[in-house]
Amino acid sequence: MDAPSLLAWYRAHHRSMPWRDIVSPYRTLVSEIMLQQTRVDTVIPYFERFMKDFPTVDALAEAPLERVLERWSGLGYYSRARNLHGAARAVVAEGGFPKDVEGLRALPGVGPYTAGAIASIALGLDEAVVDGNVERVMCRQMAWAEDPKRIKARLWDKAREWLPAGQAADFNQALMELGATVCTPLSPSCLLCPIRAGCAGVHAPDRYPAKEKKAAVPEAVAVAALLRSEGRLLLARRPPTGLLAGLWELPGALGDDLDAALAARVGLSLVEATPLGTVTHVFSHLRLHTTVYEARTAGVARADGGYQEVRWVPSADVDGMALSTLTRRTLRLGSAPTTTPRTPAAKRRPAPPS
Repeated sequence: MDAPSLLAWYRAHHRSMPWRDIVSPYRTLVSEIMLQQTRVDTVIPYFERFMKDFPTVDALAEAPLERVLERWSGLGYYSRARNLHGAARAVVAEGGFPKDVEGLRALPGVGPYTAGAIASIALGLDEAVVDGNVERVMCRQMAWAEDPKRIKARLWDKAREWLPAGQAADFNQALMELGATVCTPLSPSCLLCPIRAGCAGVHAPDRYPAKEKKAAVPEAVAVAALLRSEGRLLLARRPPTGLLAGLWELPGALGDDLDAALAARVGLSLVEATPLGTVTHVFSHLRLHTTVYEARTAGVARADGGYQEVRWVPSADVDGMALSTLTRRTLRLGSAPTTTPRTPAAKRRPAPPS
C-alpha cells in the first residue's frame, strides 16, 4: 500500500462534505449513522437539517424520539434514528463521548466500523476502518477473490497493517473516498487511481471481490385507506417495535381485504372505496405491493390491532409527521386525480400483482 500517494491524492481531490468541514465526535457519529446504506448526496441535506434542529449531542438527547423520527422521515432504516437517539442519551449520561473504541462500541447502533470512524476522524486515534468501499479497495489491491463477509478478520488485520501512524483520519477517509469515486463496483477508473502501481487486481478488477449471490426477495400485498374529514386525514401510528416502528401511516394491513383491515385495526366499517393505485416498495427483506383506496367509512376511529394511536391530522400538518418513504408515496396517490368510479367496498378487492 502506497500510503503517501493515497494521502496526497485525497488531500488534493476529496469531496467537500459538511461533516468533513467541521469535525466533532457528535457530527461524525450522526454522519456515519446516516451514511449506513444511504448515498452521500441523499444524506447531505438530511444531515444539514438535523444539525440545525439538534446542533449538539445534548440537544439530541433531550429531544423526544418522535421529533427525531420526524426529522429522519424519508431517510429510511428508522432503527438508525432510534439507535442514534439512544446513543446521544448514553453519551450525555456518561458525561461525554467515550475516549476509545471499546467505549464507543458500547453505544447503541455503533459497530466496529462506526467506532473506528469516530475514533480516527474525530478523536485522532490510530484506529482502522473497514466498510464496503474499503473492502473493495483492499480486495483489489491484494487480489483477494473471497466474499468479504468470509474474510472480515483478515481485512481488519490488513487495514491495521496499512494504517500510517498519526494519519489515521485522512488515511481512512482516503480509502473510503477512493472506493466511492474511483475504485467503484462497476467500471472502476483504474487509470486515475493513485495506488494502481501496487494493485494486484488492476488487470481484472471486476473479479475482486467475489460478488455475493443475492436471494430472491419475498413479495406480499397490503391495503391502505385514504380517509378524509373536514380538511383532515386519518393517520395511524405503528407499534413501538418492529418494521417502521413508531411511524405514522395510512391505516391498513397486509393482505387484500380492506374491509377487514379497517375493522380490525381502526374500528371502522367500510362503506365504499375507490382504488387510487398500487405502490411497490422494496424493504431489505420484502417487496411490498400496497393498493391505496380513497374510502368512506362509518364509526369512530380507534387504535386497535397493534396501532399505538390514531389521529385526524390537518392536511397542512401531515408532511411534518414522522412518515416513512412508503407512506409518503402512498399519500402522493391521494393528490392525483382519479376517474375510476366509486364502487361498493363489498364488490371491490385489489388483485395481487402478477
